[in-house]
Formats: sequence, C-alpha cells, structure tokens
Amino acid sequence: MHPQAFRVFIFLGGRKAYIIRFKIFFMFAVRANTILTPNKILKKAYVTVEDDRIIGVSEEKPKDAREVYRYDEHIISPGFMDIHIHGGFGVDITYSSSREILNLSKILPSTGVTSYFPSIITESAEQMKGAVRNIREALGSKNGGSSKILGIHLEGPYLNPARCGAQPKEHVRKPSFEEFSEFYKLSGGILKRITVAPEIDGGIEFIKYAVGKFEVKVSLGHTDATYEQTIKAIEAGASIITHLYNGMRGFHHREPGIVGATLTENVYAEIIVDFIHLHPSTVNLVVKCKGPNKIILVTDLISGAGLGDGVYTLGSRAVTIKDGVARLSDGTLAGSTLTMIGAVQNAVKSGIPLRDAVKMAALTPCNAMGIKNSGKIVRGCKADFVVLDKQLRIIDTYIDGRRYEDFR
Repeated sequence: MHPQAFRVFIFLGGRKAYIIRFKIFFMFAVRANTILTPNKILKKAYVTVEDDRIIGVSEEKPKDAREVYRYDEHIISPGFMDIHIHGGFGVDITYSSSREILNLSKILPSTGVTSYFPSIITESAEQMKGAVRNIREALGSKNGGSSKILGIHLEGPYLNPARCGAQPKEHVRKPSFEEFSEFYKLSGGILKRITVAPEIDGGIEFIKYAVGKFEVKVSLGHTDATYEQTIKAIEAGASIITHLYNGMRGFHHREPGIVGATLTENVYAEIIVDFIHLHPSTVNLVVKCKGPNKIILVTDLISGAGLGDGVYTLGSRAVTIKDGVARLSDGTLAGSTLTMIGAVQNAVKSGIPLRDAVKMAALTPCNAMGIKNSGKIVRGCKADFVVLDKQLRIIDTYIDGRRYEDFR
C-alpha cells in the first residue's frame, strides 16, 4: 500500500464542472531489527513518517500509524548523499540533456542515493554553461520519487595542468571572476561547490571571492599545493578536499603537502573507497586521523558505471572500463564505477564500523555542504532512508517518505 493517496472532488458551478484534487498523506511507520541514528543504534524499533518528514523514532510501536511496514531482519540507514558524481548508467552529466539527467536520478535510488550534486568536469566555457543549464532544468522538473538534485559541483576548470588527471588539460585555465560569476548566475544560485587548485596564479584570491561573494563551498583538488599553500587556502575559506590522495601532490615526511594538511587540519575530505584509488589500509588510516565526522564517501561515478566493461566517456575524454576499472588510454584513472552502497560495503570491509561508514555516506556530506534536516534518522528530518539486509544490500529506498518501488 502506498503511503500517499489522492482524493478527487467534482463541484458543479453554473455550466462548468470543477475538479479539485487533494493530496492525502497517511502517517505510517517502518519497523526494523536495527535503526542507525546519529547517537545510538536502536534495536527492534520504529521510524514514523508523515508527509515527507520523520515524526518519530522509538522502540515503542506508534499508536497513530495507519500502516506498519516490517523489516524485522533488516537495517534502516539514512539515505546516502553523493556530492561527487559525473554520471552513470549511460549518462554523462557534462554532455547529457536534462531528460537524461532525470533518468539518472530515477536509477540512483537503487544504489541507496537519495540526493546528489551532479559534477561537471573541466571543458570549454560553452560546454560547461550548457551542462549548468541542463542540470538547472532537471532540478526544476517535477520528478517525484527520484534521487534529489541539491546543487551543482564544478570540478574545475581552475586546476593545475600538472595534476589534471583525467580532466582535459587543453581546457584547464586560470581563475576568472567574470566567468565564474556567469556560471553562478546561469545556475540560478544552485552552483554550490567548485574544485580549485589553490597554488595556481590567482587561486587564493579566487577562493576568497567564491566563498565571500557567493557562499560557494570551495574544494581543493587536482593540485600540486604544498603544505603551506594548502594552509593558506584553508584560511581563505576552502573547506573540502576533493578525492584525497588522488590528483594531488603526495605526502612526504619533510613536505607533507596537501595530504598532510588535510589529515591535520579541520577540513572535510572525500575518499573513493573502491580499493583502486585507495588501499584498504589507507582508508583505515584516513578515518583514524580525521574521524567519520570529517570524511565523506563519494563515487566519482562516470557514464559507463553499471554497464559493464567497454569504452565510454568522461566529458570529452574516451574512457575504457576493464574489470570494473576506468582508465584513459595512457593508464590514468578516470573516475570510478563504484556505487554508494559499494562504498559503504567496502568501508566496512576495511574495518570501519557500519554506523561510521553510513555517517560518512549521509550525515557528513550534508554537514560539509550545509544541508540541514537531512542525512540522519531523527524527528523533523526528511524521510530519506534505505533498508539494508545483513549483507548490506539495498532492499528498499524511501525518498521524501515514498518507497522507491511505488514510483518506478
């Protein structure tokens, strides 16, 4: 039974009939063996939902719930938020239409993602503007039940050519206040984050500009920044590190660089836990240094993810996926085929407690991006959650209080 229904009334007025459609929301509850809340793990407990909000979390059965959906052998986790994703399942966000982006939004709940920030890679100004328009159009479409677009992430174009990785070097350029202002205005204010190399000419000034004028989150990535340069960037307002260890200067005991600054300073850090970008022991080390409140699980997903081995695209670059690993023709890693549920599963395999792994996929990215009342199972938050079995496989996904299978 669907927790939402509609009631239609027909009124006659003169010679015209007027149809008024009222949306009826039923209070319902889900019961699970385990519920992961920010403060504790509840056993044999209930989450009560009304409209799109959680109105109660308790070990006692709610009295007013019209329906109770039982998951007596399962785990309820907050829905995942992916703040770094370039596509997947045949969709390349930088080059896809708004309709194709909406199709991606419809698929992502099956991976546990209830909200995300589409990521545009470095391309020509016109191509990037086109991508911004398409994402804005997709966000403005009524697409109930799909993974929610919460904003845009630009990965570039103000990067260090020496560390551009799979980003097309021919389009890497120096920071431009004018160009960025155009991107922001074109987005209608939904441009929420940009990845920048702070050491390039004008990098620090740009960070101050983006954070101060537009309140955009600045990430540091695709960079050769030293430790001192990273500290200056953090002081200027940078607050997130893009895919830690990858696309950046490595750690050295006499020049710890951006990695050393990340591990010791109060910034958030993305990690790609596919055991290709990072060794399991590195994952464990990073989490021990930073804690789950500062580490964010991301996918860096590309268009070929979910489609098997073959040749696909990342923006204008051809990417070959072989044995699940995405690379350019020269062997450079080019995003990943990792899903968010896969990232959570791998984090647990590397020795991280499930509760912490889930926090890094849900609440921590919300905190990093300033998203309130989401990413956790508590009263007053959005009713976005996933149901997992004991093997941490997705059983059901709820978005705004609606079950995924009910709107497919």
